[in-house]
Amino acid sequence: MLGRSTISAIEEFVANPPASTRVIVITGEPPDFCAGYDFVEASNSEPLDLVAHESNFAVLRESRIPIIAALQGNVIGGGLELALSADIRIASPEVRLAVPASKLGLVYSEAGIRLVVDAMGQSLARAMFLAGLVLDGEAALSAGVVSEMVGREQLRERALATATEMASWSEAASSGNRQILDHVAGRVVVDANELHVQSFARDGQLRRTIHDFVTRRATISKAPHVERTPPGE
Repeated sequence: MLGRSTISAIEEFVANPPASTRVIVITGEPPDFCAGYDFVEASNSEPLDLVAHESNFAVLRESRIPIIAALQGNVIGGGLELALSADIRIASPEVRLAVPASKLGLVYSEAGIRLVVDAMGQSLARAMFLAGLVLDGEAALSAGVVSEMVGREQLRERALATATEMASWSEAASSGNRQILDHVAGRVVVDANELHVQSFARDGQLRRTIHDFVTRRATISKAPHVERTPPGE
C-alpha cells in the first residue's frame, strides 16, 4: 500500500539516485505491484494530503533518468499512477489495472486522470473512472499500456535485463530522449532542438557510432573479391 513515507522514499530515490545511476527499476512485493493508497494511514491524518494528491509522483514524471516498472497482480489507484509515471512497463499475465475512484466516492486529481488519459485514451480512461473497468494483462498489452508481457517468475529478471541493456547506451541520448518525450507529453518544458544538437558533439556517442560504421564499411569494401566460375565452364 502507498503511504506518505513510501511515496516520499520513492520520490527521494528518483530525485537523488546513487551516483552513476542510468536506469531505475521499480518493483513490488509479490503478489501485487501496488494495491493503492493506504486508507489506514489516510484515516489517521488528512486524506486530502495523501490520496490522489496532485503532486504525487511528479518527481518521477520529471526525471531525466529512464524508469522501468515491473507490474504483477493488482495495480490499483495510486499504484496505477506510480506505474504510469514510469517510461516502460513490463507485466506478468495476471496483472489487473484499475482506478475504482467513483466506487470509493473519490474525485481524482487532474494529474492522475491526465496520466490515465495520456496512456489509454479518452474511451478507456472514462470506462475506468466512471464504470470501474478493470484491464487484465492482455487488454493492457493490446492498449499499449504495457510494452511486454512475461511470466511472473521471469518478470524481475526481464526488467533488470532491459535496464542493463539501456544502461549500456549513451547517457546523453537516453536522458535527452526522455526529456523530449516528456516535453511532447506536456510534462516539462525543454529546448528540444538544443538537446538534439548536443547529441552531435564531437566527443559524443553518435560521432563514435558513425565513425565505427564508416570504418566497418571501408574494411568490407577493401576485402578481396573472389570470382567463382560456374561448374561446366
